Amino acid sequence: MINFSVLDDQLIDRIIDEAYQVLEETGVEVQCDELIQRMESAGLPYNKETKRITFPRSVVEKSIASSPEKIKLFDRDGDPFSTIGGNQTNFVPASSALNILDWRTGERRTAQTSDFIEYIKVVNQTKHIDYPSTAFSTDDIPQDIADAWRLYISMAHSRKPIVTGAFTHHGVPRMARMMECFRKDENEMIEKPMAVFTCCPNSPLRWGIDSSHNLIDCVEKGIIVEIVPVLMIGLAVPVTMVGALVMQTAEVLSGIVFAQLIKSGAPVVFGGAPGAFHMQLMSAPMTGVEALQLYCGYAQIAHHLKIPCQAYMGLGDGKFNDPQAGAETASGAYLAALSRINQVAGVGMLDFVNCFSLEKLVFDDEICGHVKHFMRDIEIKGDLPIKPFVDEVLTEQQICTMDHTLEHWPKELYMPGPMVDRTSWQQWEQFGSNNWQDRARNVIQEALDSYGEDPLEEGLEQELKNIMCNGNEINIDALPKLK
Repeated sequence: MINFSVLDDQLIDRIIDEAYQVLEETGVEVQCDELIQRMESAGLPYNKETKRITFPRSVVEKSIASSPEKIKLFDRDGDPFSTIGGNQTNFVPASSALNILDWRTGERRTAQTSDFIEYIKVVNQTKHIDYPSTAFSTDDIPQDIADAWRLYISMAHSRKPIVTGAFTHHGVPRMARMMECFRKDENEMIEKPMAVFTCCPNSPLRWGIDSSHNLIDCVEKGIIVEIVPVLMIGLAVPVTMVGALVMQTAEVLSGIVFAQLIKSGAPVVFGGAPGAFHMQLMSAPMTGVEALQLYCGYAQIAHHLKIPCQAYMGLGDGKFNDPQAGAETASGAYLAALSRINQVAGVGMLDFVNCFSLEKLVFDDEICGHVKHFMRDIEIKGDLPIKPFVDEVLTEQQICTMDHTLEHWPKELYMPGPMVDRTSWQQWEQFGSNNWQDRARNVIQEALDSYGEDPLEEGLEQELKNIMCNGNEINIDALPKLK
């Protein structure tokens, strides 16, 4: 097994201890009355003047112990699909972009429902991206149902689990009812979770109304929660790495305590989306070297605490699919896998997660394939002791036709798909002289043409729409049609 670390064990223990101290002495500001009431009832101290909840160390340690080390994820049909935790790394698109880079024209624009449908059809067929997210928003539907609409499209076109979240404090119950349409009852939804919802505390050390309500609702419905602080290194948290890791750890642990006090054993993921604040440009690149180091550091902390972890890595901060995007995406994806980050959210993303590119998605799928092949365990496979092999080579004079080679090469040698060009110049010309964008568009079009998922039954589709629009003055018949 490949081992990679940026922190030694003593420093990990010191960072965790400092995070405990921050939580016990300073605590977090909570702006949600319901969460305050629940935590006071559970015995956590609350200061009405500062509006801060503090956390006795024993409560934090007990909450960590009750948080699952591995989380099972199921598909739309209720079948086991994947695991979040341990040494497994799952790649998913990031979310939630406000724009897309049109794969046909190259134009940067806001997205429509038709764009989201194309995205789900394509990502559903990628070989190495494990499951989709609600990667971007569409602006052709009422924003009151924007979060539920993305979930609806995703479930209508893919059986795979989904990473998503609610945009408002009242969004989770509606989305949970939609997912319950694919389960026998509420208990089966808890037993077989099909989604991961993102909840973001506000750095430094604050839980707002929306994120607090979303956390409560997710835990009660049995939905997997990833606690994702959006740290600005040098702006909202210390510019130094150890200090930033203390704040990151404290914020995530506050969410884990909340979740476990609401329901012991609730599935929670130790996440993050840090950016390295650029003081001259007033930007916060998520692929900055410091951000990458912070990701790797808190992954070690999460594993030390035996909590599954997530990170916004494997993405590009640039504006286009260019060498910068490739370098940032590949370096982040490799570091994430080496750090054993369990859910890596980033593929397909550009411009600080503000723009999604379907062309980038299919190229990133190849990067994920390379990373997974690199991370496979290296084992003895009939090649030690080596002398019998050498003797056979000297006799046969040809390695490529030997039984050992024929047995192992299909799995040992990674053969990339069409997005990676491994041809000679003459072969490239012979096959049409296609550049990367030509290849990407061909892959996308082939995926759209070959999409074969059966549509939802008419009654089920209508039920999902009714749940979405219940309580909103929205004409169901005026919503965009699914193609």
